[in-house]
This record gives sequence, structure tokens and C-alpha cells, in this order.
Amino acid sequence: MTLETPKTPAAFVETMLRSAIEADELVQENINDRWLREAHTHTAVNGFIAAIALENLRRFAPETADELAENLHQSLIAGDLAGPAYRMAKQLGHDPDQWLAEHKEREARRKAKTNR
Repeated sequence: MTLETPKTPAAFVETMLRSAIEADELVQENINDRWLREAHTHTAVNGFIAAIALENLRRFAPETADELAENLHQSLIAGDLAGPAYRMAKQLGHDPDQWLAEHKEREARRKAKTNR
């Protein structure tokens, strides 16, 4: 199987918008499942915001947009989007280790509810 990833800023914007729309559809399909509904809602919002940001870069800083698209393309091919996101969060002064710990706590609670 060949993984097709966007290679240009415009292709990434299109992909992010499509992903946001599809995620919003999944929100509607899973309206009664809180965990799936929230996850798809976050995905839809994130895709929309990312599309807006990259479209603005594409219009007003095309060289930066091209560089970002290439870096995203390489990250997707390598299958490592979490690594760059983790490093950026650290550089911005956030605590991604705490976020991961909180995520694992929520995961444990979900599994405990499922196993009742």
C-alpha cells in the first residue's frame, strides 16, 4: 500500500478541509457516544484551524508555506507527527508529558467503564 500525502500547501489545505468536514460527519454519526463525539469534534476543529493557518501562509508567506508543506510531508511519510508536535510543545514552554499522563488517566477511566 502506498501512502499518498499532500506535497503542496494548497493540497494540504484541501486535505485538512476535507478531513474537518468528514470528522464533523463522524460527530453526527456518534452523537450518543461522548468519547467518539468529542474526539471527532476536536479533529474537525483542528483541521479547520490548520487549514486557515496554512492558507494564510500560502497567500502571505509562500516560501514559508512551501517549507512547512515539505516538512509535514516528510513527517507523514516517516509516520512521526507526534515527535515534531511534542518537540514544538516543549519549545513553547508547554508540558506534553503532563498532557500524555492526563490522556492515559482518561483512557484508564474509559476502559474501566467499558469493563463493568
